[in-house]
Amino acid sequence: MKKASISVTVIIAIVAILLITWLLIQPDTIRSNMESGRLTSVAIEEIHPFEEADDYTYLEATIQGSVSRENGTEGKYAVPIVLIYPDDGGNGVGVVDWLVTIGLQHGGFTATADQWGPNQSALIATNGYLFENGFTYIAVQWDKAVTDYFGTSAPDEEEQQHNHLIYGTIEEPEDAFDILLHTAGLLKEPGRIQGASNLNPVDVVLSFGYSQSAGLQMEFLSRGKNLRNGELVYDGHLLAKAGLLCLTFHNEPPGYYNPEACRGLPVEDGSKVIHVAAQGDVEAVLFAGRSRFPDNPNWRQYELAGVSHLPEPIAPGLKEDQNPASSKPVFRAAFHNLALWVRDGVSPPPSMFLEGTLNTDGTFDTDLDEDGNALGGLRLPHMEQIIDGNVAGAPLGKYTGKHPDGRQEDLFWFGGYFEPFINEVITERYSDQETYVQRVTRAADNLLDAGYILEKDRDAHVKEAQNIELFGALAK
Repeated sequence: MKKASISVTVIIAIVAILLITWLLIQPDTIRSNMESGRLTSVAIEEIHPFEEADDYTYLEATIQGSVSRENGTEGKYAVPIVLIYPDDGGNGVGVVDWLVTIGLQHGGFTATADQWGPNQSALIATNGYLFENGFTYIAVQWDKAVTDYFGTSAPDEEEQQHNHLIYGTIEEPEDAFDILLHTAGLLKEPGRIQGASNLNPVDVVLSFGYSQSAGLQMEFLSRGKNLRNGELVYDGHLLAKAGLLCLTFHNEPPGYYNPEACRGLPVEDGSKVIHVAAQGDVEAVLFAGRSRFPDNPNWRQYELAGVSHLPEPIAPGLKEDQNPASSKPVFRAAFHNLALWVRDGVSPPPSMFLEGTLNTDGTFDTDLDEDGNALGGLRLPHMEQIIDGNVAGAPLGKYTGKHPDGRQEDLFWFGGYFEPFINEVITERYSDQETYVQRVTRAADNLLDAGYILEKDRDAHVKEAQNIELFGALAK
């Protein structure tokens, strides 16, 4: 009996050693699933050729998984995804779109959320750029407020327009982190999606968030969620107009967005961050001025002079005098640069900061020129600058980051303001169309050479300048 007992003990010890050895030699993604729950199933609900891009497939599915929370409890989730992937393998870069849910803040959803559901902001901010350049794209629902509001299944489309991404089951708000981690892992291990032909794994994964969801990215990074067993889950992050505010999962003071929670940034986990902040973000109580980390080699911040948080090309129709200056060229170049940075080690262009004073309350007083336009920052062709002793850029009026008639709780406040120059001012500055086009071209060429915009956007700026009705429609 004694010998038998010893044999059982030895066998148990051997099994334990073998199990530990097996775990150590497995890919980090498998071990990370054990630490942060795991993805258990993917159920495809719709799959067909993507109508908006050649050689791409559009897929809707529901993913289910388990979560392991910081307090030791465990849970489950079931949420929708939209996956759009290149049939030829693409460029090896995946983008996880952290949806702007316009969630249950201050008591309820907006009419926008009721009618259209969460915004797929990476697509809105870049138009067709991702699909023209071989990126793999996935969007996932992460917000418990959304799933609580809309329920466990998609509504009838005849009763309510939606984009598939508004239903599901999420037990705790903080389960968002595991959902987003598992989604990134799915891009690197797409074999779990049975029935998706020509779906290849990506080499690197980027996150994208805009405004609200960029605050979630800040929270994710500040809480050290991006490392599993010393390895990155997301290789890079593009934060769109975030400020330095973490989106916390509670309704206790100081509120839904908590700047104090971001005090640990930047996190030294090795991932790359590009933060695009509009003039309105830096000036508003969004603490973007505190997110400047010029000495951190893995952080870039581009502050856009004369651009609002929600310019007309992003959110049209907020007000007739809304700022028309587009930030989309910068986002397209930022995706390009971020992919090169994480995949090939090519550093993006340096950070660009607005000139002004950072106040103790987090607001920023921007220095202005005689026209009332911002000084410093990343200057697109609608902002004047001096290049090699020559004037470049061609403003057609005053462009502000905030609307003077609004308050922070007014949505149009974030759309900024445009006051066109009178005809006499335009005639004095630009004696003819050729002079105007030359100044726009000079600014666009400078931005292209420095890497802040891409060639197609350089050409688009010049073409727009050539076609604009300079002495009529835009001037009073």
